[in-house]
Amino acid sequence: MNLTKFSVYLLSILFISCSDPDILGLEIQPESDNILIFNTISDDFKIDVQSEDSLRTDNVVSLTLGEIYDPIFGLNSAGFYTQLLLTENNIDLGNNPVVDSVILSYTYSGYYGDINQIDNLSVQRIFTDLYNDSIYYSSTFQPTISTTNNIDEFIISANSDNPNIRIKLTNDFGQEIIDLGSEFLVDNETFLSQFKGLSLSAFGSNGMLYLNPNGSESFFRIYYSNDENISDTLSLDFQVGGDAARVNIFNDKNSQEITEDQSKIHIQSMAGYKAKITLDNLDILRTILKNKVINKATINFSVQDGSQTEFSAHEKLVLVRVNSSGENIFLSDFLIEGDAYFGGALIDDKYQFTVTRYLHQLLTNTDFTADLYLLAGGSAVNASRTILEKEMFLKIHYSEL
Repeated sequence: MNLTKFSVYLLSILFISCSDPDILGLEIQPESDNILIFNTISDDFKIDVQSEDSLRTDNVVSLTLGEIYDPIFGLNSAGFYTQLLLTENNIDLGNNPVVDSVILSYTYSGYYGDINQIDNLSVQRIFTDLYNDSIYYSSTFQPTISTTNNIDEFIISANSDNPNIRIKLTNDFGQEIIDLGSEFLVDNETFLSQFKGLSLSAFGSNGMLYLNPNGSESFFRIYYSNDENISDTLSLDFQVGGDAARVNIFNDKNSQEITEDQSKIHIQSMAGYKAKITLDNLDILRTILKNKVINKATINFSVQDGSQTEFSAHEKLVLVRVNSSGENIFLSDFLIEGDAYFGGALIDDKYQFTVTRYLHQLLTNTDFTADLYLLAGGSAVNASRTILEKEMFLKIHYSEL
């Protein structure tokens, strides 16, 4: 593409005063700041929506639980595996311990969709070791799981002062743990050799909970009595946060309708969808910016009108670059200038990223790739999705030397 053809796609050139330009270390005070604005109606940017690979989800701060049937994105489901850890060592259950009730409880820090549409839960025992110091991904860890659902009933509290989900499990399930005996309750290593952990999954049409394993209402507790305390109820407590290994699990997503849609950009958390952005014809851009200093460069995206009627867009998106080894790494604008400067938060239905340093490096360093990825922020711990207009605006503020 020659320079004349490229100029056809130049949307506008504006002139504004420049009182404090960022000149990337060059102490030159320009008289004016020229702004070039390019968008994707040209051949100079390519945007390709792709299914996200399995996401790393070990020991996350938030556990996701639920199901959403999105009319555009389809099924989005989440569950998790977790260890139970003793809260003390050398536990003596007494003679003939008998379970009175079993409670699994989690504080939830938020939700997506409608939590009243979580219709059913499943709590099952796993028979495969989990390790706190191992790396796990959202769809690759597949432990052996019991076929028995140990749920008795559950209640999701909507109390804003104490939001929690309280799950009552069957007494038989608690008795399985009690029957291990005091000899296996001496420490966590011994206990975990016999009881690997739990699998939790949920079923519904439009609800996803964000559980806090370290919350004040997060615990696993067995109430029991023994021959020494027939009338008094004792409790055996387990920790579900802290050092307890835990892994979020998501369903696979690979809709051709989404990946082949050329009219919009689809972004989804929980190993959903991401957008690959390639900046082509850099030689033309180098020609335009020859003998000029880049004061500021931003990339802007707009949320599609009407796309948030039922499901809200991400509070934040993330922009990373691909290095020569194919690895995703943060842009220098984020690493050097910080998150507030770099941007990516949803403001007035728009996302803006400041990429001044990246663009300068891209145009001056031939080892830099021209590939970027637009990703969901907090993808491992939220269920959000975003639909963007297929117009990515690159705005370049420059000064004449």
